[in-house]
Amino acid sequence: MSSSRSIALILLAVLATLAAGCAGETIGAGPNGALAVQGAVAENSAADNEPLAFDDETTDQAATDQGTTETSPAASGEVRMARANWSSGYMQAEIYAHLLTELGYTVDRGPELAPEDFFQGLAEGEFDFWANSWPISHQRFFDTAMADGTRAGDKMRFIGSEMLLGGLQGFVVDIATATSANIVTLDDIANNPELRSLFDTDGDGRAEIAGCDVGWGCEKVIDSLIVDNGWEDALVQVKGTHGELFAEQVARFEAGEPVLAFIWTPGPFITQLQPGVDVIWLGVENPDPAQSIPARLPTDQCLLDPCTMGFSPSDILVAANNDFLDAQPVAKRLFEQVKISVLDVSFQNVKMLAGEDSPEDVARHAQEWIAANRSDVDRWLEIAAG
Repeated sequence: MSSSRSIALILLAVLATLAAGCAGETIGAGPNGALAVQGAVAENSAADNEPLAFDDETTDQAATDQGTTETSPAASGEVRMARANWSSGYMQAEIYAHLLTELGYTVDRGPELAPEDFFQGLAEGEFDFWANSWPISHQRFFDTAMADGTRAGDKMRFIGSEMLLGGLQGFVVDIATATSANIVTLDDIANNPELRSLFDTDGDGRAEIAGCDVGWGCEKVIDSLIVDNGWEDALVQVKGTHGELFAEQVARFEAGEPVLAFIWTPGPFITQLQPGVDVIWLGVENPDPAQSIPARLPTDQCLLDPCTMGFSPSDILVAANNDFLDAQPVAKRLFEQVKISVLDVSFQNVKMLAGEDSPEDVARHAQEWIAANRSDVDRWLEIAAG
């Protein structure tokens, strides 16, 4: 069996387990960035307003000839998008760009950004949308005060149901260390100097978590988790390029050294360090209330019951500027229709891990996805065109 085939089968098995474990809930978008679970806005949300949200700039000038939907007169002009600076979101962004082009828009793909920068630009009208929102982690950007005295969330919103419960994120530790040291939660590490020393490479007494890029929502959540639990002298988030930090953890694992890292799905990470085989998800006993919804994971993947992980399972959605949505009902209707499978995205991520990671590769992956889902795509385009 080929290596890529083996990885794909592992990924399918793991993601099927995760999908089954989280079935039945919808967690993510509510009013103007508010948090919602099964449609009910979470009590801790700060938002209570009206209901809803390639490094080089490139532009599609013409629609592809694959679609069957005629261009709508209302679908005209330029759409200014951006994409997130993590590779697991590249294909989704490209799919939306292609579909908007099929409708007759000119699409400026714009820059690759961290959420902190994107949401500021979205609220200010610099961008029209992106397809890479994790509402629970990104809600904090909706609470930003604007120069005119308004709240950023008054100017943008999450929209649609792109990938419901597509996002699972948290901390993992290698099974060998967890078993020998009886580690079940992140709290166990934070509260025990001997355990902290296993993950302390610079001798400052703090366990190091291979964390997130600066400006990502997860960076803010992890920092807040450490402060809220009084762990400033016990834990530290190592920030940098996540892919590089994770690669270092994989190297440590292969060398038989302890591993403590932040990961998420969809993505290739769980094919390199597989939950239940190589690592376990760490529980978090006192997460932020907004991040306290447990994941329903098997006990070989998370030992805490219920499995609160410091991050609630999250939808992955489009976020768009309100003025753009009001001015472009065709695009708005498209955003409301598109659905992308977390398995499809994860398999594409594995292709990228295997070397198909150029902009041309990502564009081809998106085109292949559209072709494979042509009947659904045509229905979405027909509804969008009105």
